[in-house]
Amino acid sequence: MHETPSTIAETYTSKTPKPTQKRRPNWKALLFIVVFFLLIVVAGFLQSPLSAVNTIDVKGNHEIRYDEIVRASGITKGMSFWRISSKKSADAILKAYPVIKTADIQVSWTGNVVIAVAEKAVSGTLVAKDGFYSILQDGTVLEKAAKPDDSMPLITMETLPALKPGVVVQDANLQALAKQIPEVERSTLDQISEVRIPAKGPWQVFMRDKFEVRVPEKVFADKMNEYQKFRNSLPADTPPGILNLLESNYMQEYKNTAKKEGE
Repeated sequence: MHETPSTIAETYTSKTPKPTQKRRPNWKALLFIVVFFLLIVVAGFLQSPLSAVNTIDVKGNHEIRYDEIVRASGITKGMSFWRISSKKSADAILKAYPVIKTADIQVSWTGNVVIAVAEKAVSGTLVAKDGFYSILQDGTVLEKAAKPDDSMPLITMETLPALKPGVVVQDANLQALAKQIPEVERSTLDQISEVRIPAKGPWQVFMRDKFEVRVPEKVFADKMNEYQKFRNSLPADTPPGILNLLESNYMQEYKNTAKKEGE
């Protein structure tokens, strides 16, 4: 039996080698290698000086010194900025210093740390038997100082309540005064030497020019903001006396037999 001869197409097909199937790349292996090297790079970066804190800046502080705020934050130069917890450091600053109202910490990739704080207003200096205590606008008492702050008025009382640093003073009159002092215009506030809260009756305000001002209880800011206008209405050569800013405004002379307060 004779075989049927192959056609030209069949002969060509049989002689042409079949194309080999290309092997697909192992993407999982490639991904593993890339991640592995990235981890090596990150680990090297974390261990290198490039991740260290280079500078620490403090902004907004007036009452608390730079080094005190930095120490309270727990942040030091040279430490890795990856170890910094902005919230924990800010909370530590607020706990250490009641005068600070807010604290915000920003850390940059270049190793620069910025601590921005906002302080509460300091109203004045309480005069106690054992020293001087600054009081904040919210009534919080600060640590005892050896001498008063000349930029703020002295505050005296016939019966001073118990004072505990970091705690709001428990006296309604003193709280009211502390709240209102920062509300007085700066030009007038700079003229006040002392504010005295008596056991009863009007509060006494002793000015640096030897005048005494008397204002009703708990309306200190409103009345003292009227002071300059009333003071300017007096003749320039008016000798020191008592300026009553009560239900009506009037002046009375010091009694010759009494020693003028504030001298």
